[in-house]
Amino acid sequence: MAGIIAGATVVSMAACSNGTTDGTSTSSDTETTIDDEIENPVSVGDISIDAGEEVEPAELEYLGGYDITTAGDVKPAYKYFSENYGCTIKCTLVGSGQIQEKLTTAISSGESPDLVDYSDDTFPLLMSKNMYTPLEEYMNMSAPQWAGVESYINQYKWGGKNYYYPWAYNVSPNFLVYNRGVFEQIGIEDPKELYDKGEWTWDTMTDCIRKFIDSDADGNRTGLYGATAYSAQSFINSTGTALISVGADGKLVQNFSNANVDRAANFMQTLKNEGLASFQEGVMDVDITPIKEGTAAFQGMGEWIISNYAKLMQKDDTLDYFFVPFPRDPEADEYYYSMSTFGYLVPAGSKYAKQASVFINCCRLSFTDEDLRATTKGSIMRNKKYTDEMYDFLMSFKDLDNLHAVIDNPYGLDETTSQIIRDILGNTLFEMFSEQYQGQTWTQMREASLGTINKQIEYYNGLL
Repeated sequence: MAGIIAGATVVSMAACSNGTTDGTSTSSDTETTIDDEIENPVSVGDISIDAGEEVEPAELEYLGGYDITTAGDVKPAYKYFSENYGCTIKCTLVGSGQIQEKLTTAISSGESPDLVDYSDDTFPLLMSKNMYTPLEEYMNMSAPQWAGVESYINQYKWGGKNYYYPWAYNVSPNFLVYNRGVFEQIGIEDPKELYDKGEWTWDTMTDCIRKFIDSDADGNRTGLYGATAYSAQSFINSTGTALISVGADGKLVQNFSNANVDRAANFMQTLKNEGLASFQEGVMDVDITPIKEGTAAFQGMGEWIISNYAKLMQKDDTLDYFFVPFPRDPEADEYYYSMSTFGYLVPAGSKYAKQASVFINCCRLSFTDEDLRATTKGSIMRNKKYTDEMYDFLMSFKDLDNLHAVIDNPYGLDETTSQIIRDILGNTLFEMFSEQYQGQTWTQMREASLGTINKQIEYYNGLL
């Protein structure tokens, strides 16, 4: 298959965050409940890492969706940065849909922040508007924390420059959460055990959903619900194909007419038409009630949702929730997973790009340095309340060497086109009751949208 990169198989472009809704993105892989030193005490006094040369102490400004000084998986990196480099970070929290507007205003007024979240529209939309500072002069790619990820970083290169150095690499950023206790009561084989045996496929997932629905004589149980476009994209990526890929020349290529994409779309339409993928009345994608009450088989959602279930289990040890990646395409040659990255960019006009780069290095070292990683694990476990089984399984999807990853973010074009893509993906898997797409097949929606998508691809490629 084309697009192979050593280690994980990278078949395209950038994916960043998971969404609470498909209209916006969130800092899902790092979003946590705000903690304090009582709830989550973190000590880094015995840790020694090299995150870069000394810098002038400064107060950096961060613009994004969560407090990066207290979030469980970032707090140890921040404490090390603060205690050893003499810098602090002031957080301005905004909704993900507001970041572009706030950032544009700040840059134009000469008040640029120093750190901002990567989001769905970062690449190529905001990069093409010169919203960020290139970081090559501050980043040492020969440093051990960046070993093995240069090929991924270069997937986000724009105009020959590197603006984005992700510190988190999440193979399978979206999961199918299920009530394992209810599955056991019904007599449905545990999806995690099917996954462990290499038998977690589109077909076995469909069988699980059918058995789940059929177990209720009153007809109150439903199948799959959740993040509409991201769930659909996960099924497509399981074929090993990205909707938008980056070619060897660095230019964008759309794959919406690829036979694998069509096959995945036909599978999803079957789930929808047979009532196996649907929303219960009044239920939103982020609502955990159907899984909690055992009335829905699976919730397709970003990794961030798992903490919500873990906290319920901590309060009641009779509960048993778990999760699996989206299933394998039975016709694919390997098990392919969607992949997202997360990290921060330094906006254009930042006065503290060097300090911000040191902080990014600290964050990356929280994955690669043994001591800081152990401290970060403790912080995550206290903050997110994962069970050991949950944590270990999640961490297995950070191992880039042993997984086949498809990097695909089709939502980084202009706002209108990105919303069209979300809509046609969501309407392929779920009945969204959209006046524009009501009753249309994938093929009809795709053909009506290809002209707009191609125009955007041509526009961005013309800038390179």
